[in-house]
Amino acid sequence: MSASQALGGASRCGRVLGPSLDKIIKNAAWRKHSHLVSSCKSALDKLDSISDSSFSLHSPLFGLSIPEAEFVLQPVLLALDSSYAKVVEPALDCLFKLFSFGLLRGEILMMDTDNSQNNSNSNNFAFKLIDSICKVCGMGDESVELAVLRVLLSAVRSPCVLIRGDCLLLVVRTCYNVYLGGLSGTNQICAKSVLAQIMVIVFSRVEEDSMDVRNIRTVSVNDLLEIADKNLNEGSSIFFCQNFLNEVMVASEGAVDVKRSPQNAAIETRNGDAHLSNADDKGQTGNRQGNDGGESSGESKIRDDGFLLFKNICKLSMKFSSQENPDDQILLRGKILSLELLKVVMDNGGSIWRTNERQVIVSFTYLTHY
Repeated sequence: MSASQALGGASRCGRVLGPSLDKIIKNAAWRKHSHLVSSCKSALDKLDSISDSSFSLHSPLFGLSIPEAEFVLQPVLLALDSSYAKVVEPALDCLFKLFSFGLLRGEILMMDTDNSQNNSNSNNFAFKLIDSICKVCGMGDESVELAVLRVLLSAVRSPCVLIRGDCLLLVVRTCYNVYLGGLSGTNQICAKSVLAQIMVIVFSRVEEDSMDVRNIRTVSVNDLLEIADKNLNEGSSIFFCQNFLNEVMVASEGAVDVKRSPQNAAIETRNGDAHLSNADDKGQTGNRQGNDGGESSGESKIRDDGFLLFKNICKLSMKFSSQENPDDQILLRGKILSLELLKVVMDNGGSIWRTNERQVIVSFTYLTHY
C-alpha cells in the first residue's frame, strides 16, 4: 500500500472496513486470535486491490462482488464470534457504519435449514452477521450491550436493508433481553428506547408501503418513561439515551447518496417488491409472496413483516405467570413493555394500518382479554 493510499483501498466499503480491521489486529491477543489476525490482514490486502467497479445485484456489500464481500466481511464475523470485547467492539462499530452509510444492503432472512436452496449465499452470510451481533449480548459487557443496540437499530433504520420475518423477531427479542436483564439502568432504558424506535420505523414503512420514508419521528425517551421505568434513570441516563437514538437516526441519512446512485439502479429494480429504495413504486406491492417464502397474504413484504411483528408483540403482552412462579417480576415487566410498545404503534399508526383487516382481527383476538 502506497503512503498516499487510504487504509482499506479505494472502495467505499474499504474506507470503512480498513480502519476497523486494523484496529481489530492491534487489539487482538496474537496467540489466541492468530487466525483472526491472519484473516484481517488478508482482507486488507484484498481491499487494496478492488474498487467500486466490481458490482453484483446479490452482493451484501455495495460495489463488491459476492466473493469479495464475503471475504472482506469474514474477519468481522470472526471478531464477533471471538467473545473478546477488545475485538468485538471495533467489529460492531464497523457494522454500524456499514449499515448507516447504506453499504450493507438487501433482504436478510433467517436461514431455513430444511429448505436451504431458497436461501442465497449472500443472505446466509448476512443472517450470520445479524445472528452473531445478537449473540454477543451474552458476553456480560456493558459497552458491548450498548454497541449491539446501536448496530441493530442502524440495521432496521437503514433504507437499504430489509430485515424480514423471524430475523426481525430475533432483533426485537435481543432488545427485549437487554431491557429485562441489562447490566445497568442506562442500558435498559436504551433497550426500551430502541424497541420503541424500531416500532416507529417499521410501522411508518407499513403505512407508506415503502422503505423510503422521509422524516421518521425520533422517539422521546422522556415521554417513553412517563408510565414506567423512571426508577432506571441513573442521573443523566435519559439525556444519554436520547443522544444515542439521535445519533443512529441521523447517521442513516448518509445512506441516501449511495442508495440513489445510478450504479445502484439495478438493486432498486431487483428489490422493487420490497421497496428497498424507490418511493415511486408505492401502491405496486400487492399480491407478493408472504413472510419467508410462505403463502401470499395479498400484502407486500413490508406489510407482512409489520403484521408479524404486531402479532408477536400482542402475544408477548398476553404471557401469564406459572403456578410455580406466580409473582414473576421479569414476566410482568415484559408484559408491561409489550403493552407500551403496542401503544407506540397505535399512537404512530396511520389510517391504513389502523383499518388493516388482519391487524384489527389480531387486536380483537389478543387485546380484548384484558
